[in-house]
Amino acid sequence: MEAIESMNKQIENLVKIALTLLIIFLLYQLSFIFSPLITAASFLFVPVIFSLLFYYLLKPLVQLLEKKLSHTSSVVISFLIFILGFFIMVGTLGFFFVNQFDQLGDVVMEQYEQYQEDPGNLIPNFLEDYINIEDVETNITGRLSELTGWLQENFSELFSQLKEIPTQLILVPFLIFYLLKDGQRFYEKLRDFIPDKYRNKFVESADEVNSVLGIYVKGQLIVALFTGIGMLIVYLIAGIPLAPVLAIFAVVTSIIPFIGPILGVIPAIVIALGEGLWVVLKIIIGTIIVQQIESDFISPNVIGKKLDIHPLTIIVLIMLAVTIFGIIGAFVAVPTYAALRAVAGIYYREYRNKGQEKYHQEKL
Repeated sequence: MEAIESMNKQIENLVKIALTLLIIFLLYQLSFIFSPLITAASFLFVPVIFSLLFYYLLKPLVQLLEKKLSHTSSVVISFLIFILGFFIMVGTLGFFFVNQFDQLGDVVMEQYEQYQEDPGNLIPNFLEDYINIEDVETNITGRLSELTGWLQENFSELFSQLKEIPTQLILVPFLIFYLLKDGQRFYEKLRDFIPDKYRNKFVESADEVNSVLGIYVKGQLIVALFTGIGMLIVYLIAGIPLAPVLAIFAVVTSIIPFIGPILGVIPAIVIALGEGLWVVLKIIIGTIIVQQIESDFISPNVIGKKLDIHPLTIIVLIMLAVTIFGIIGAFVAVPTYAALRAVAGIYYREYRNKGQEKYHQEKL
């Protein structure tokens, strides 16, 4: 009897798999119907990501103001603070960073001219016996030629994507405002739409996702801010030019877990090559110290164990996300995985509890 039930169960699972594959095949055949939806989703992807980022940053302020004000007033005040802070930051720091980027161009051109005059100057003397400068020059020239060819082939596509950026950025403030104002109302309507049988599980999953994303966004920004300040100190001690701009770059890349700090220090090392090997070593040593403090003290306290993800998993996630979604995928891969893992954990615990209950009932 048990053998028959087991066989029936296997047949049922095979039928479900076959039907799933059939549905996927039919949807693929109707891809022309879904292509406009995919285009719209890709257009909204970037503004939605940025809107969610600022939503989780402003949400605590809204909740604080709601203790004395209405929800709408709290949202309006929080949103105005955000807009005012944004324009103050752009107004005060914009001119400074424009000058810094001008200097960056001058530094790059100066180092390029030094390289043209003496290519071996960028390689320390004790490495000259191990590195062939002609091979390095050939490789650099080849890579630049490949990059130039790729830009020529993909210029029209890049230009069309750049044209969408202003429109996407215009959407961000509106999305932030209505997420803060009507996000809870939308959630409640969606919750009421869910059948009673699945409502509790939906609420539990939504609460867990909200908690995970809130912890990740606030924690990762704190980590990025600490990394930026730490790297600014390292760059100032090393004495390389454009330390503020390089520190800002480190802040942005540090939002990408694990791999981001490595990417963030590359421009500083390239610039430091023109200053000498000892400057490069200072930056490498300083980076190791900053990352050690961040991984041992900052991340465990601001993110905690709830988002504890193995580094190898992070590397694989980011590589896959960049391959599929481009550079934006690197920023959203880990939080998306963390949210999905949290939801899967809820259903797994329910499945395990049901299995244990069934086992105990059979034992009785």
